[in-house]
Amino acid sequence: MNKILIIDDEIDITESISAILSDEGFNCTKALNPNDAINFLENNSFDLIILDVWLNDANYDGIKLLKLIKKKDIKAPIIIISGHGNIDMAVEAIKEGAYEFVEKPFKSERLTLSVSRALEVKLIRDENKELKEINFYKNQLIGSSSNTLKIKEIISKIAHTSSRVLITGESGTGKDLVAKEIHNKSMFKDGPFVVINASLLEPNGIENELFGIEENGLIKHTGLFEKANNGSLFIDEVGEMPMQTQIKILRVLTEQSFIRTGGNKIVNIETRIIASSTKDLVAAINENLFRKDLYHRLNVVELNLPRLVDRIDDIDELVAYFSNNFCKTNGLPKRNIINEIKDRYLHYDWPGNIRELKNAVERELIIGDKHKILNNNKLNDDFDQKNVISMPIKNAREAFEKNYLLSQIKRFDGNISKTAAFIGMERSALHRKLKQLKITDID
Repeated sequence: MNKILIIDDEIDITESISAILSDEGFNCTKALNPNDAINFLENNSFDLIILDVWLNDANYDGIKLLKLIKKKDIKAPIIIISGHGNIDMAVEAIKEGAYEFVEKPFKSERLTLSVSRALEVKLIRDENKELKEINFYKNQLIGSSSNTLKIKEIISKIAHTSSRVLITGESGTGKDLVAKEIHNKSMFKDGPFVVINASLLEPNGIENELFGIEENGLIKHTGLFEKANNGSLFIDEVGEMPMQTQIKILRVLTEQSFIRTGGNKIVNIETRIIASSTKDLVAAINENLFRKDLYHRLNVVELNLPRLVDRIDDIDELVAYFSNNFCKTNGLPKRNIINEIKDRYLHYDWPGNIRELKNAVERELIIGDKHKILNNNKLNDDFDQKNVISMPIKNAREAFEKNYLLSQIKRFDGNISKTAAFIGMERSALHRKLKQLKITDID
């Protein structure tokens, strides 16, 4: 139910407006003076404010109160109401940011129409703001570990330049996300962000795809380079690019221009080039699989992304983000599964990096309650291969106890009484230990 604050020093007017809007299903609060209005605004949130431009108060008239509301950054739209003698003030109020002016006396239909329109505009504005925030956040490197902060610092330094960037790192570390973040913070942010999947660029017909087709002076097909003009061109997995394709792209990077297939006019471009590679390009150069001159053209600034295991302190933030995003997208209630993920993947190396973590979060949200920890605890399968010497003693002890108890419980088919008897513990003490180690789903 939308909450509306009505500010008017005439009690008959406030009662009348409140009655009209309450009949339409709105929740109305009445303020007969500026002080009451300020108090309501400081302690409550409202979806809409109806404000009389003329208030019989020594400190505040409607304009001053409007300015105060705007100064407090209250986002609720404000409808100004005024009699014939205060039209100029009403116009000034509109200039100061009021949504609409309704002249007294007004019919109930006129008021409810204005209120409905204002609330609809607010809803659209809020939804747009939320979408922008979500989209912006999607192109943010999430985390506050020291390694992540270093990457963020480098991004902030290079984003505002036009220098070419080569993003390296293992699969799943977020190279495409970092490329989009560089674009969003660059001088090209208002231009397009065009992605080339280098592994799909076969030499045959590559000119058509990259440079476009021109016939009798008319453009028949716009190429990827031209589409990225005044924006950013992201060459994903550049190490997979065939050698013949590398030669053709090198020429464009060198000259910053090209000629469309079938044309004779030189097309000049201004484009930020960002490339990524999972492959070791230096090794590829030594094996004659990648051109050294192209490597140096692309690698003005290299940004090497850390593995997830090297930014393990970011796990909580990443799990919370992936969980909230998945629940919102799928209409599910929010769940905090940070502990479940950390317990299930205790001392796990995350070879698939962030992409694997995202999949694990979604899997936990979908079927987490049906998991059996005996079958899913990663530690239980490969504890002997872990280098516990590198762990702090507290972590090593916990890892050993957890692995030991899980093994014994599995040995006795989940029977707690038999397990407790064998290991020499009271049944109640074993239950406390299992709870302490967050071992659940044991019959």
